[in-house]
Amino acid sequence: MSSKVNFVFDSNPLGLYQAGQLISGTAELITERPKTIRSIFITINGYGETRWQESEERVGEDGKTTKSLVTHTTTEVYYSTDQPVYGQAGGSQLELPTGKYVFPFRATIPPNAPTSFNGAHGQIKHEVTLTIDRAVRYNNTFKQCFTVILPHDLNRRLEYKEPLQRLESKSFWWGSIFGAHKPMIMDVSTSYSAYVPGQKIHFHLVLDNQSDVQCMDVKVRLIKNVSYRANSSGAKEQLKVTESRVADKHCGEVLKHNKAKFDEFLTVPPTTPSTQSEKDPIRVSYTLRFIAKTFKLHGGGDLVMDFPITIGTVPLLGSADDKGPGAEKSQPSGASHPGSPNFQEDVSDEQFESNTFKPRYPVYPFDGKPGTNGSNGAANFPSLYPKAEEAHPATPVKFTPNPVSPAAQKSPPYTTNTPVASPPGGNFEVLGFSIPPDYKPTPSAPAASSTGGIGWK
Repeated sequence: MSSKVNFVFDSNPLGLYQAGQLISGTAELITERPKTIRSIFITINGYGETRWQESEERVGEDGKTTKSLVTHTTTEVYYSTDQPVYGQAGGSQLELPTGKYVFPFRATIPPNAPTSFNGAHGQIKHEVTLTIDRAVRYNNTFKQCFTVILPHDLNRRLEYKEPLQRLESKSFWWGSIFGAHKPMIMDVSTSYSAYVPGQKIHFHLVLDNQSDVQCMDVKVRLIKNVSYRANSSGAKEQLKVTESRVADKHCGEVLKHNKAKFDEFLTVPPTTPSTQSEKDPIRVSYTLRFIAKTFKLHGGGDLVMDFPITIGTVPLLGSADDKGPGAEKSQPSGASHPGSPNFQEDVSDEQFESNTFKPRYPVYPFDGKPGTNGSNGAANFPSLYPKAEEAHPATPVKFTPNPVSPAAQKSPPYTTNTPVASPPGGNFEVLGFSIPPDYKPTPSAPAASSTGGIGWK
């Protein structure tokens, strides 16, 4: 290849930004042979895109039904800035000699720009692009993605501090064959209804298995639900919904006519924060699912309890001292905060078409280990990311000016530090039980969503 480009972000080697922040850096262009060009410009933009295909049946003019493959797609641009750095757009031809050229770039990310996301049927992408506009031949384009996070402070909504709790029961036709109609009862509670990556979801679960059916395993899962929207060619809006498992916990079996209590936790991995806007073409939400797994032969299916749960970017004050549901909660104070986050790649393996970029999300050190600062983009609470005015510039490097409009030269770029890689990321009791004479099951939970794609171990 005759040219290559190295992008460097000022004082931010991993390219981590908060919506509303200033993004700046340099693009180093190296050419191995002369080029005839018109201009070079740098674009900084953010956009959302969805696309998938579905088979649809259509009735033709002859009355016959045929199947065809239909593509649903949509694109939404959140912001875009073009910065000429060499020559003039649409101007006369220039000779770009062999050598090294360093061009600065600078832009402000809109305060409502959505969080970076890479999924099976869509993406929210933020990137810097250097384009060499060539007069005769095809343009040369070089791109570099960066992560943008729209802050989601869980302390802004009081309902996030409320616990999740419910009691459900289920009967099986297997027991009714032998004249027994006693149910399997699950009682679940958590400390809060919202968490951040790195935090432990402490839960208290009591499974009273009065039935004649064995519970093979009590499973707890954090499910990521993604809704993709598309509006193709002015047609009505299309919707594609997927769910994937991002965290899993196996608590153990519960024999028939036994009761078991589990005081356990599920750690939230690096994952996309819950979407806050109702208008985004890609919406991310989460479900905390508790499953009492039974044999299919016994009929009636598993006992499943689903809770909607929110994943944010700033934890609840006092949540660092969480000892589980039922324990006394500490009063919010600075000392009870887990500390500075580090930033780790999304745990999901899904990607949109050829996009292999993995966004990084803040992960808090609830294990007591302090977060790291500086080299990985972390900062002290409550600010998640370093501000541009707080960065200390290093020695300037040589800057190649625009030969056509020298008056429009920008400030020289600065060197950055070498990126530092981030480190990789029960109690069981069997009891006797007799159901109280005045026991009444609580109202049923919302209808469980499809479990397609979720396999049992």
